[in-house]
Amino acid sequence: MESVSSFAGDTVTLCYYARMTPTRTQDSLPTMVLIVLSACFFLVMAVSLMMGPLLVDLSDEFDTSLAVAGQFASANFIGWAIIAPLVGPISDSYGRRPIALTGLGLITLGLMVSAVSVNYEMMFAFRMVTGLGSGMLPPNSGGVVADLVSPRNRGKYFGRLIGTGIIGAALGAPAAAVLVQVGGWQGSFVAFGILAAVVWILAWKWYPGTRSGSSDSISLIGRYKQVASKPTLWFLFSTNVAQRIVYFATLSYLAAYLTEEYGLSTEETVLPLVLVGIGAIAGAFAGGIVAGRPSRLGTTMFCFLGGGIASVILFSAGLSEWLVIALALGVACFFSVGWPILTTRLTELAESSTATALGFWATSNQLGAIGGSAIGGLALALGGFSMVGVACLLAAIAAAAILGLKVPESPDFTR
Repeated sequence: MESVSSFAGDTVTLCYYARMTPTRTQDSLPTMVLIVLSACFFLVMAVSLMMGPLLVDLSDEFDTSLAVAGQFASANFIGWAIIAPLVGPISDSYGRRPIALTGLGLITLGLMVSAVSVNYEMMFAFRMVTGLGSGMLPPNSGGVVADLVSPRNRGKYFGRLIGTGIIGAALGAPAAAVLVQVGGWQGSFVAFGILAAVVWILAWKWYPGTRSGSSDSISLIGRYKQVASKPTLWFLFSTNVAQRIVYFATLSYLAAYLTEEYGLSTEETVLPLVLVGIGAIAGAFAGGIVAGRPSRLGTTMFCFLGGGIASVILFSAGLSEWLVIALALGVACFFSVGWPILTTRLTELAESSTATALGFWATSNQLGAIGGSAIGGLALALGGFSMVGVACLLAAIAAAAILGLKVPESPDFTR
């Protein structure tokens, strides 16, 4: 009976949020809002990373090389990188719900049309459409959390959303691998398109119609100016790029390290990578808990340094393969602890332009991923795997230093 009353209360609250533009915050999200936001994060990560198992069939279908077919994955991230910084001011000024429905509609369209693509150019274009839709959702959904939840309680919801996104990333490729055996590459796109349509229906029913405070008094350009005028935000973006470099450099070269140094086959590296993904999920949920505590930034600095040390030992010490895997799991866990904490601090600093700031945050994520792969590759070429570890440690020290010296704690957490 108590659960029924709770759900009814959530429903009443949702009706209010769907029609109004609240600026007040509370301690928790309504249940169905959390489910819809989580579904959005799961979806965008799953469709972004679904392409790997399809590339061989697509290269045969369009009579191109595997390397060229691999650009279908890049097309998604190009669309994401283009739209994320642009959609934030619109979301802040005109509301979260229209952006969510548009983004989910573009994802559904992109996937369904991809299923009937007749040439390389058509597939590339609609993978980019999918990326445009995907890039709209994380900044927008993060804005919903900032609109509805008080700063002390935001972190746990960011942790849950990020953790759900990591689960989507982990399941996207395996699901596509199963689906391609059943219905070919076309069937994979159709199945993911149906999933996107289901999430769109859920969003139509329960995605809240909130927008940021002061939404009517700040122009779209004013949103960018509000973010650009805060040096602390740019130090926070820099921290994020540096710590993402460590994370992606470690993960990008872990499988190759296990293959080259320990003789594992490609198939045998799957389990270690799954375990590392579990570590990232655990870290994100743990970070969500820590994000509401006064020690949160200090904890994040400690985790960055610990992750950097684990990375340099991982690539340099000649340890057993399972100890290497345990250290890699630790790297993923250490760094993902910081993600909801930093995201929460970002929304506090951004004031009424949360989605705008989160759009730039998404871009900094991409820069860190690109930098991790590039810097890791350069280090590998210059000094082998041990140099990859050194590069990771230096980037981790940089992330901790910037955070400690240039990003002050919120006054609400120092009282």
